[in-house]
Amino acid sequence: MTANTFPSPAIDQSAAASSWAHRAYPDFPGGDPADTQTVGVLPIYSFADHGLGLPLDTEEVIGTAVLNAALARSSAIPPLRLLPPVRFGLIPYGPKIGAVDPETAHDMLREICLSVQRAGFRRLLFWVASPWNSELIDAASRDARIELGLQTFVIELEGVGLGLHPGTGNRAHAQAVAAQQLGVVPAVAPPAPTPPPAEERLQRPGNWANPPAQPFDPSLDGAQLLENAGRTLASLIEEIAARPALDDASRSPVPRHAPSASGTNPTPYPLSRRSRYLPSLTASALATASAAANSLVIIPVGAIEQHGPHLPVGVDAIIGEATAQALSLRLPADAPVWFGPSITYGKSNEHHTFPGTISISAKSLRRQLLALAHQCQALGFRHFALLNTHGGNSAVIDYTLREIQSELGLRVDHLRVPSTPELSPQESAWGFHAGEWETSLMLALAPALVDQSQAVCHYPARLTDPGQLRPESAPAIFSWQTDDIAPDGVMGDATAATAGKGTRWFNAAMDQLTASLLRSL
Repeated sequence: MTANTFPSPAIDQSAAASSWAHRAYPDFPGGDPADTQTVGVLPIYSFADHGLGLPLDTEEVIGTAVLNAALARSSAIPPLRLLPPVRFGLIPYGPKIGAVDPETAHDMLREICLSVQRAGFRRLLFWVASPWNSELIDAASRDARIELGLQTFVIELEGVGLGLHPGTGNRAHAQAVAAQQLGVVPAVAPPAPTPPPAEERLQRPGNWANPPAQPFDPSLDGAQLLENAGRTLASLIEEIAARPALDDASRSPVPRHAPSASGTNPTPYPLSRRSRYLPSLTASALATASAAANSLVIIPVGAIEQHGPHLPVGVDAIIGEATAQALSLRLPADAPVWFGPSITYGKSNEHHTFPGTISISAKSLRRQLLALAHQCQALGFRHFALLNTHGGNSAVIDYTLREIQSELGLRVDHLRVPSTPELSPQESAWGFHAGEWETSLMLALAPALVDQSQAVCHYPARLTDPGQLRPESAPAIFSWQTDDIAPDGVMGDATAATAGKGTRWFNAAMDQLTASLLRSL
């Protein structure tokens, strides 16, 4: 079992059995009886310069490595369900990417917790890398316990000996682990501004305009420190599993289970894309990247939502990340195109009756988009695009991009993966969710996650239907949630999908999208 993060599983052919995003909705308990044993794990990572002379995604590098090291100790790990990480939070200093205000962060976490509850789970662990999210997670986890009845737990990097707080953490050890994972020697960090007196810095909430530089100690054994941290995390998770459920104070501890088959250990971001991934840059490299007048930042925006009984709930995010991967390989080396952190959770409340769907509100999505646009502008970028793979996001994206364009003066684009003219007129019109196109793409990109024996054909409307009232794209439309128009969650003919079609259609779409991007520069 491995700690799968997006986008690493985008085109990985084997999936960890514990990954939330790799399961179809029938695999989730939903409703009652609820699963009181499985522990959901929600990683929380931020992108910031912590003064370590390392890329901005150091938190995710360390957090993913420690989680993998813990999961490798299978005899000590209870049943887990790993959610895709949240990459938005509180960041007090720059440069930074993905910082949001406390209300946005708190609302988004509550919405995710509510989706976890609807999926039938009652135990959720927040795995937190940034010390600056500590108080936020404390408040959000307590509210989830009180308002939603979830049994919530929090473990921070500092709790396993790798804290990043300049005053109380062990940044040298964290730096050594990240350097070992990335195979780099940290760059010499610039001198930090004169800090306030130590007693003022050490008091919460702390006060740093910039984090103090951390000299690199080559004598520290990053691999051994990682092993120690993984052992500690495994022990803490085991304690969590042994705690009685909220509604059963006398329950015996959860038995230890060796997890089933896993995929390969993921890196926090595919190495083939790190050269174009903004959070994988150091602060100085980030400044250079934004210097070109025509530099473009693309933000993938996906969703975690049901896609019928044959596809995993992570389809939209997987296709989005596979698209970004393919574009990275196709673009010329000198093309000034960069990818920012993905928004993995989208506005998916139309699917909320299907367990496994995780939805955030239109408000939370808009605030994330605005925050990213403001930060890209502050870093010096002037061209901002959203690569959207979920139709339910489209309305929010369109009105938010208009706001960004008019208020910030940025060039903006709403990018989509082009469909294929090979679809029948009926499929092209009404096969817009988990049908022939999406299923074919998944058979090409991640066939191990597709159970084609469960594929169905269902259309929410027919071209020959009388009248003009329709659920979409008609003179008169009606608002719907998925089970109003698709009892199995499928809108289209998934039975017609093949891997050959998916390979052909995906490559054609990537060639078309690459050409379009190059024309826009």
